[in-house]
Amino acid sequence: MDDIISPDLQLEATHILASLPNPVFLLDGADRFVFLNHAAEMFFDSSAAMLTGSELSQQIPADSSLMALLARARSQMASVADQGIELASPRIGMKLLNVQIAPFGDRSAHEGRMLVTFQERALAERLRGQSLFHGAARSISAMAALLAHEVKNPLAGIKGAAQLLQADLSPENQEFARMIVEETNRVTALLDRMEGIAGGGQVTLSPVNIHEVLDHCLRIASASYGAHMTVRRRYDPSLPPVDGHRDLLIQAFLNIIKNAFEATENKSELTVITSYSRGRRLSGAGAGRLHVPIQVEVIDNGPGITPELRDNIFDPFVSGKPGGSGLGLALVASVVADHGGLVEVDSAPGRTVFRINFPPAGQEVS
Repeated sequence: MDDIISPDLQLEATHILASLPNPVFLLDGADRFVFLNHAAEMFFDSSAAMLTGSELSQQIPADSSLMALLARARSQMASVADQGIELASPRIGMKLLNVQIAPFGDRSAHEGRMLVTFQERALAERLRGQSLFHGAARSISAMAALLAHEVKNPLAGIKGAAQLLQADLSPENQEFARMIVEETNRVTALLDRMEGIAGGGQVTLSPVNIHEVLDHCLRIASASYGAHMTVRRRYDPSLPPVDGHRDLLIQAFLNIIKNAFEATENKSELTVITSYSRGRRLSGAGAGRLHVPIQVEVIDNGPGITPELRDNIFDPFVSGKPGGSGLGLALVASVVADHGGLVEVDSAPGRTVFRINFPPAGQEVS
């Protein structure tokens, strides 16, 4: 086809591509850059002269979903497209993209050449969703605080009655009375903490080892509802601490881990991965600039979340479990937002990933 296009028309086509606002680039059969328009140069933060001849894998991780999409387009020699592909690297940061890939030119002359077009989606829409989750969870927490206040009154009566009875009981029954008093004190302390958190008070954060929190949650899960699963840990040992509230983080991760355990059956696996990437930075209108390089992924090989639930999974009262309250993941979103982080879910049959990102300790939102 190149032979029947005049040089002037080829030059004009090049100018048109160069002027497009979306990144467009051409790869050869070995995934080396052949052409990039100006928007693609800006996207990769490098010039066409520097990038031409280099491999795409030098700019984007080889295990990214973009590379899998590219391989599919080349194997089928057909146009493919996908939405919401996430790319993250130190050079380009974190991007959310709609991607279209199409074979380019005559197949015999240019074996495997692919024309790739990106359309960047505003990360603000993700942050806006997190804000909605947070607000809804806060409303539920306020209701819980009111309930906690009312429950404490009868608890005080139960405790007082148990203390009065304790002196008149036989020694063997006094132990039961002491248990009532101790458990009443524990529940009252829990309700006090719930009132403080839900009442709009500022959550006090301090440096927390996220691996210690995760191990604590996994021990609890494995000793109870998760005995049927194989748990795999892939921790980054150099991970810095996060500014966190240990009890709230345990509450959030227990909800996620419990959901994963309950969604799977025998011979199932749960994988927990931690990693650090300087490129994970989120920008959104009105949301400041969030640097969230610390990532925790909780992955199970269960049946996955149905498409009709996936987009609303963090909304209150949305649950895929029979009899489920739909409050657990709403509170997860609230806790993560209180820590300046972001929680997302990707799900398909056989693989569900809850991905939570946090800023490092001492990091201010700018």
